[in-house]
Amino acid sequence: MKLYFLFVILFLFHPLFSESSSGEKKIEILIPDGNSGDNNGWGKNPLQFEDIDFLGDAGEENSKSFFDKSKEGYLNAVDRFRKATDLAETKRKDFDQRTFEADRYEWQKRNRRENFENSLTRDINKARSDSVRLLVASMNFLERIQNQKIRDSDHFRELQAGIYREYIKHQLAFRNYMQAMDLLERYIQIGSKYYEDSEAQGYLATCYERIYRLSKKTRDNQARDKYDVLRKKHGLLYAEFKFGKDSSDYKEFSRELFRD
Repeated sequence: MKLYFLFVILFLFHPLFSESSSGEKKIEILIPDGNSGDNNGWGKNPLQFEDIDFLGDAGEENSKSFFDKSKEGYLNAVDRFRKATDLAETKRKDFDQRTFEADRYEWQKRNRRENFENSLTRDINKARSDSVRLLVASMNFLERIQNQKIRDSDHFRELQAGIYREYIKHQLAFRNYMQAMDLLERYIQIGSKYYEDSEAQGYLATCYERIYRLSKKTRDNQARDKYDVLRKKHGLLYAEFKFGKDSSDYKEFSRELFRD
């Protein structure tokens, strides 16, 4: 097995969650942390939207208003969460540079660090929750758009996909796999461009994997069989769109996947 592909396999089956039994293969993609620097929409930079003049000529001013409100909410959600993460990083750097004379023992230093990190986690989680509320409001504005010319436009689909991506990333970070799964299923139905998004297929396979494992524990055989098929189907789609169906990496991935 090539070293590159060995890395891919280790990445995909990384043991993120301790409740699974040892030796079980998993279809889990690491949750994005916003630092990947990718340009496919799943990384740190949000979509950039220009003013869409043609919407005013589409025949329904209310639809244009709803679109603008949805866009504003999306950009606000991204901006607020980014500011929260930037602030947390600034606080962490400041903490690392400080010395605390009261901490004479290692256990005191560890406790102070743990308390500090827990405080940052609470701040980030609150920012995530605030962002999710804004994104849900943005989704609702999109749903209220009735003008079909607007709904069929690339601008509409790009905004919808951007909102979904941000919402999905937050739900994955919260480990809310059912909510993430629901939006991922909608995301890949927006159009062929989004169906062929390898990251989306990988995250969807991750969600199906989690539900599959849960159904095994609860002995829900019907759900287990359903999500066993779905996790493998979308795991293969991830590999197909990531590597190409005729690639050696795809074939090796397939063999590893069906050993589970």
